[in-house]
Order: sequence, then structure tokens, then C-alpha cells
Amino acid sequence: MNGIWDKIKNSNVVKVATAYGVVCWILLQVQDAILPTIGAPIWVAQIILFLILIGFPIACLIAWASDLTSDKLNTKGDLQPTNNLPKRTILIGSLFSIAIVGLFAFYVSPYVFDYEPKRNYQDLGTSLNTINNNSSKFDLNLGESSSNEWGLFTEISISNSGQYVAYSINKEISSNIYIRDLWSINPPMLLTEYSWGTDVHGILDFTDDDEWISYFDSGILKKIRITGGSPETVLKTRLGRTSGYDIQEEFVIFTGSGDLLWTKNFETGEQKIVYNFDKLDNRIYRWPQMLPDNQNIIVSSSSLVAANNDSDILLYNSVTGDHETVIPNAYNARFLPSINHIIFVRDSSLWGVKFNPQNLKTSGKEMQLVESIQTNGILGSAAYSVSDNGRLIYLQGSDTAVASNLKIDIVSSKGEVIQSLPIEGRFGQVSLSPNSKMLSYTHYDSSDADIWVYDFDKNTTGRRTFNGRSDRSRWDPDGKNIIYTNNFSISGFSNDAQDIDLDANFSSSIRQVSSDGAGRDQQIYSNINQFRSYLLQSVSPVGDELFFLADVETAGVMGVNNSIWSLSLHDDNDSELKAKKLNLSSSSEEVWWARPSISYDGNWIAYISNESGSNQLYIRPYPEINNGKWQVSAKDALSPIWSANSNDLFFHSGNKIYKVKYEIFDNEDTSFFNLNEPELLFEHTIVENHLTFPAWDYDSINDRFIMISTPDSESSDLYDNSVDMIDKKITLTVVEGWFNDLIKLTSTNP
Repeated sequence: MNGIWDKIKNSNVVKVATAYGVVCWILLQVQDAILPTIGAPIWVAQIILFLILIGFPIACLIAWASDLTSDKLNTKGDLQPTNNLPKRTILIGSLFSIAIVGLFAFYVSPYVFDYEPKRNYQDLGTSLNTINNNSSKFDLNLGESSSNEWGLFTEISISNSGQYVAYSINKEISSNIYIRDLWSINPPMLLTEYSWGTDVHGILDFTDDDEWISYFDSGILKKIRITGGSPETVLKTRLGRTSGYDIQEEFVIFTGSGDLLWTKNFETGEQKIVYNFDKLDNRIYRWPQMLPDNQNIIVSSSSLVAANNDSDILLYNSVTGDHETVIPNAYNARFLPSINHIIFVRDSSLWGVKFNPQNLKTSGKEMQLVESIQTNGILGSAAYSVSDNGRLIYLQGSDTAVASNLKIDIVSSKGEVIQSLPIEGRFGQVSLSPNSKMLSYTHYDSSDADIWVYDFDKNTTGRRTFNGRSDRSRWDPDGKNIIYTNNFSISGFSNDAQDIDLDANFSSSIRQVSSDGAGRDQQIYSNINQFRSYLLQSVSPVGDELFFLADVETAGVMGVNNSIWSLSLHDDNDSELKAKKLNLSSSSEEVWWARPSISYDGNWIAYISNESGSNQLYIRPYPEINNGKWQVSAKDALSPIWSANSNDLFFHSGNKIYKVKYEIFDNEDTSFFNLNEPELLFEHTIVENHLTFPAWDYDSINDRFIMISTPDSESSDLYDNSVDMIDKKITLTVVEGWFNDLIKLTSTNP
């Protein structure tokens, strides 16, 4: 028995098998440590594992053949030839063994290369039952990213060829764009950085030739080559609300002023509203795509407050103006011309349906294709992208729209949370009363918005408007009235609509209502022949002047620009109130976040402008704005607030809250500012976007702040699911040959 064991343990097969196992174990440990660090795709590890499995029987076979043909030393130390087998027998045995190895490789390869880690899906409590199990899929690790102000962890796009994936990694108030070559083992390459600045940032897309990646940088549409270099500007107009876009060879179609669809011709530089689009209902139109006929457009149409349960896919003819809803209760649609399908998002999942581009009709049943992807139903955004050859990438998750779980914190000047107000639901746009005893805010209910008031002494809330289209409230200096904007839809109105009753509820106007809820509200100002809509920004300290942004009429077209305007409420020489445009800077156009406000002595105006390339806080004399200009901030700044009883000016940069002390020196002709360096007070999560802006206010009486934030670094989605807002490891799912699954699913359900 011992002789047999000695022969076995001294054989080449055992030695080679043992050495092979040790080397492979070391190789697997090194692979596990290095590949995730360099961001190698999962198929690299799969190939290494496959070669190890196939190499083991081959190594053992070679060792066995060596045992059969080698000479041995006898007990006297002399060479003793072994009883060699005939070469023909060895050859047949080798071929048979190789055939067994090949058959093993054939059967094991689908399990190796179709590897799908279930851990990620189970952690999210979802499944991918709707994807055919025969599809080849793998994970693509992007690293860690924090959420932006909308709760999105990344934005993604795949090239038309399917070779490249572009994605963003978020920082505090900006994001980096990386590009990854799926056909190479090289690590991702950092292309560029973009600032948030407005609701419009990111939204990555490849051009048709796959040579460029387009994106929004603080509202400016730019593009950069996939090999790197300096970005180029595609669209100089700075946009103020998140939207998609579609770059064609000769023009780009995008959501512009008034939330309408616009086009820019690259050759002539002309920008104009898509034919008759301003005659549609007053809604938000975004995520457009021009169909192959170069005439019809599919676009998402949602309510003014962008509720995710009030969005449809519209088919619009840019030549005739004809339009119809083709897919209800959906958003973020894309037409796939190679297979004649439309894919779209509904309930945070990816759906699809057949579409005939000749008769412009859908057919068959709408089918859910991928369950639970990262979306933001308020923005209409969705983390998915498809190449022309059917490679799908997506980020699994849920709706990240910060909606029903925001809170309003009372925060001390040292950053300590004193109290969280008992206000529930979706809300935004806070404003403190002059005596700091009441807080007005906008409350959202589905597609409606109204002004509510919280009473600090009584610890109660009360509704002040009931029309469903009221927001942006500010207080009269005496605290008796609340001034707000009222933007009602006038479907199909013309620019010369002189017969519209501006006192009726169907008008765009600035109104006021009693702060105690008594009596009826009344209109302060409306000029439908000049302004399409208003965004109230501030009221002067003595209540004699309003400051607002408005879409204005230019050359007979409504909704051309968003500009800063002032309105004097006490014009002695004219019974009709007239607004005056404030030319604070060349970049004050189209900036809903400018927040112009007058100091409490009435002599200075603070505002935000991005004329330097990033959002900065500036101060000018008022009303003689051309007599001076001071830049206050050194970093991206938002939402300035004057203190009522001290020479302090506050602003925030991301979650950092700053204070700037100033002194004013007067001489015979003018006054000058002496500004100290901005002082960091504290950090606190603040959720500021076009639905919540302004998301904070300062209580000068009690030296504290009121802030809209997220509880315990978390928010909730539209379905009350908890959404983690801290850094998160991002893993994309990549599905090969996805078009086959799409066609099969939609074909089996006529």
C-alpha cells in the first residue's frame, strides 16, 4: 500500500496539480486586489477564470504523458527505462482527453460569461425577471459618487457603436465626466468637469459620429471630443430648467425659454421656437427627439410643477403643428429606428412598444422591459442608454426625486439644529415674515401648487391660496400681506390677446393675499402682452418695489428671455404700473437663481451672476447700478440674504454657509463698500432646485436660519422608499443583444 502511495505522490501529475493549484490561488488573490482598483470590466476576471479552469486538465494531461515516457532511477542509482506505452496509444489518449476538456469548456462557458451577481439586485429588493436569461450581461463598476441636488448619483450615455460609456461622478457642487472603452482594459479617462449652477447640468449624450460627448455645464450646452481637449460651446443660451436635447447634423432641438421646444441652426445661428409650439398648453416640454422623417418630434409633456404622475409622451409635427399623445403616463422616451420601437420610462421602470414611423402609430401592448432603474420623476430623467447595435446600460435603483420626506430645519448660527418644523408633504420656497413669527412656503399636491403659512407661536399651518398655480411668496414689509406669483395656463392665446380678463384666474400675474387668510386676494400686476410668466424674487425693504424674472416678448414671439425686472408700486405720474429691465450683467439673462435683493437701507442690490464662468455674488449701488460693482464670493455662490440689523450678508456654496461682513464709506459723490473675506459659518444639507428655491431664509431677530434639508442624510422617493444621499458605489448593468429581448417580449403580446 505504501509503495502505491509513494508512486502516486512522486508522480508528475500530483506535483504539477499541486503547483498549479498554488500558483492559481495566488493569481486569483492578486486579480481580486488589482482589477477592481484599475476599474477593469468584469469580462477580464471571467476570461482569467475560464483559462484557469481549462488549463488545469491540460497541465495534468501533459504531466501524465511525461510520467508514461520518462525513465526512472532504480534502487542502485542506475537509469531504468519504464515500460513505455506505444506512441499511438498515448496520442489516442491525449486526443480523447483534449476532447473531454473541450466539451467541458463548451458547457461551462455560458455559466462563466453569463455571470450575474445576484447580490446587487437582492440588496435593492428588485429583480430582473423581465430580461431574458439568455442575454449576456455583466457589471461595470464606476466607483463612488455622491448624489446631486436631485438625488441622482450619476448620469450615463453609451456611444452609438456600443464601444464607449460616458458617465459622471458627483462632487459637492460639480461633477467629473469620465469615458470608458469597453473594448479595452485601460482605466477610465477623465474628460472634463462641469458645474451644477442651475437645474440644467450633465445630461450626457454622444454625437451621431461618436466623436464627441455633449453635456450641460451650468446651463450651457457644450461638447468635448472623446479623446479629450478643450470643450466647445454648442448653445450659448443659458437654460434654467433640466431638459434633454437632440443634436442633429444641421441643428439642435432643446427645451428653451418658457419650457417650450426651440431649435438652433448651426449654419445661420438662428434660434427660434418650433413652429406653433407656443400655442400649446402651458406645460413643461422636454427630452425631445427628432424622428427620422426630420419633421415629427417625440417629447415629454408634464405639469408646471413637473409631477411624475402627470407626464405624457407627445408626438408633434414641426411643420403643421399637429400633435397628439401617443403614450400616456410616461416620460423620457427614445425611438429606436433599427427595430421600430419606442422605449420609455413609467413608474421608475423601462418600458417598450412597437412604433410604425410611416403611420406614426404604436401597435401591440406596452411591455415592461427592465424593472426598477434610477429615475427622477420630477425631472423626467432616467439612468439608461442604448447603442445602435442593442447594447443596453442602466443603473438599477428607484425614483430619487426628493419629494415627500424633506424637512424644514431651524438652524443656529453655529450650525446646530434647534428644531424641525412639523410640515409634511412636498414643499419649497420658504420666506420669513418681518417679525419672524410666520413662515410662508409653497406646498405641492400632485400638479398643483399653493401658498401655505406656518405659525411659530401656534405651531399650526394654514392655506392662503386655492387656485393650484401659486408659488414664490414674499412678505410685505408690514407683514400684513403675502405677495406671490400666479401662473395660469391660457391655452392657445395669441400675442395680441386684448380681450383677456386679467383679473380672472386664467392669467399670469403677481398677486397678494392677506397673511391671516382673511378676505380675497387681489392682483398687483399683469401684462400678458409683454410677459408670459413671472418668477417673483424679492420685495424692497419699504415695500414700494418688486423684483422678478419674466419671459418677455421679442419680435412678436412670447417666451424669448428670462430677465431681471423691477416694478415700482408707486408711480406718481402714471396710473398704469410699468416694469423696468435691470441690466445687472450680460449673464443675468435666463437665471432664475439670481435672487436680486435690496439691502435694508435701500441703497445696494445683491445678485448672482455667472459672468466669470461660475456663479458669483455681486453687489451694486441702487438704483444707480452703473456707479460701482463688487464681487463678494470667491467660490460658487447661491441665494444671497441681507441681515436686517447688522452689516452681514449671507450666501451658501453647496452645503457650506458663509457670512460676509461689510462696511460702507460715504463721500460727497458716492459710497463705497469695504468687504471682509467670506467666513465659513457651518455646513448643513440644503436642497435647492427650481421647486424649492429659495430653500432658506435668515431670521435677523433670533440670529438663526430656516432651511429645507433632508433628514439624517436621507430623502425619500415618490413612493416613500428611503434614498441614501451619502457616497455610494455605482455599478452599471450592461446587457448585450438587448434588442432580441425587446422584440421577443413585445411580439408575444400583440
